Amino acid sequence: MSAELPICCATGAAVGGPCYRVLLWEQGALPPEAWAAWQQQRGELLAAMRDAGIRGARGRLAALESELRELAARLIASPLTTQPCRRLSYARAEALAQRLSDSPEVLGYRLSAGGAEIFLSLGGGEGVAALCERWCADGAEPAWQLPGLVESLSPQAALAAQAALSAESARKRAEAAAEQSAAAQTAPFHHVTVLRREAVELLQPAEGKVFVDATLGGGGHSELLLQAGASVWGIDQDPAARRAAARRLAPYGERLHIVAGNFRDIAALMRAEGVERVDGLLADIGISSPQVDCAERGFSFLQDGPLDMRMNPAAERSAATLVNELPEDELADILWQYGEEKASRALARRIVAARAQSPITTTGQLAALIAEVLPRKGRNHPATRSFQALRIAVNDELGALDALLRDGLSLLKSGGRMAIITFHSLEDRAVKRAFERLTRPEIDRPEWPAPRPNPEYAARLITRKPLTPTADELAANPRARSAKLRVIEKH
Repeated sequence: MSAELPICCATGAAVGGPCYRVLLWEQGALPPEAWAAWQQQRGELLAAMRDAGIRGARGRLAALESELRELAARLIASPLTTQPCRRLSYARAEALAQRLSDSPEVLGYRLSAGGAEIFLSLGGGEGVAALCERWCADGAEPAWQLPGLVESLSPQAALAAQAALSAESARKRAEAAAEQSAAAQTAPFHHVTVLRREAVELLQPAEGKVFVDATLGGGGHSELLLQAGASVWGIDQDPAARRAAARRLAPYGERLHIVAGNFRDIAALMRAEGVERVDGLLADIGISSPQVDCAERGFSFLQDGPLDMRMNPAAERSAATLVNELPEDELADILWQYGEEKASRALARRIVAARAQSPITTTGQLAALIAEVLPRKGRNHPATRSFQALRIAVNDELGALDALLRDGLSLLKSGGRMAIITFHSLEDRAVKRAFERLTRPEIDRPEWPAPRPNPEYAARLITRKPLTPTADELAANPRARSAKLRVIEKH
């Protein structure tokens, strides 16, 4: 697919007649048996309504169509990819996009790995079915499931959808521009992988096994998994990390699959690639050395740079956004909750006063303001906790971790293992509590006469206590000093 093709597009077409939303999907994208069963149920309901009418049939038909609409919408939400198994989908999407862009009836569209969502307004001429057949013509072999789902829309709803697509398209273009900008940077991505051998050995990789490295980074953990003969799906939201890992792991060919995304969406990302179950999952939570060391990323006060802190450079909110726009009480709450900063109220008050004079745009400015309120004591800079707090808030790191802990287990086969490496107490506390919840056979409360079975019981602890770096690793990489590794195995 050409780089110019957007995942979504709003055309300049105007509403000139009846409006519709059309959902299409690739042949085979929906399980054939599910599609056949849906068609049979729909046929039976329509026949009953036509022949004699049965009470509630119309409502059941609407519910049936709603179920299919939700299933198709999930397909539409799947990201486009150039993985070998999806190249044909990519080419078909490109062909469909060209036809839609040339059609005056189309208000906008959204394309995915297995489907399309199209908004149109008919001013006369062809009907919806004929338009769909023309758009989806793709050689002798049918590529798209026809008929799809057609939903009538009010002109207001159609215009709102067109506006939403326009905004989404603009965001996608910004993401592409950010990736190109990151690609232009010449600084290498050097990251020292923490607890590398301990984590991989506990995952028990072997030839034929499949793993998800939810934080691909520079590819250090994935490299050991691949060396053991396993296949790896590596997820990362940082384009610089993905490029570095692709270069480093190129010798492993098709056993490596790199996916752009946030591990908070791990289940959806894997389903979009056709992966239902894996043998293991690894996540190295937190920030990487290349992000810290690159002043342009704005994570550190050690070098002056733009106040950014976005792990995904295309994300909307930066640290500057929070520092310059949040109300004082919300800013103080972030510093307290995510940085455990006791002086959070005083710091927020000072920041708000300073930004009233001029925006705070660099890491150096912010660090200097914090130092005015908190004189330096001991080894750590007084801005350390505040920078951590802002970074966590900008990237919603704890929310993403909660989603990973919730959904990651569902990806594992029986006997599959989940290994999580954390770097500060907030992360480790979340992992510890989640693992305790999942590995406790029974739960008890003071008001209960006896313990009860734990409905969440699904795994066993592999590490009774967290593993930490050895003295040799700490000597080689002092940044590993706070790392902790916890592992569980699914029943």
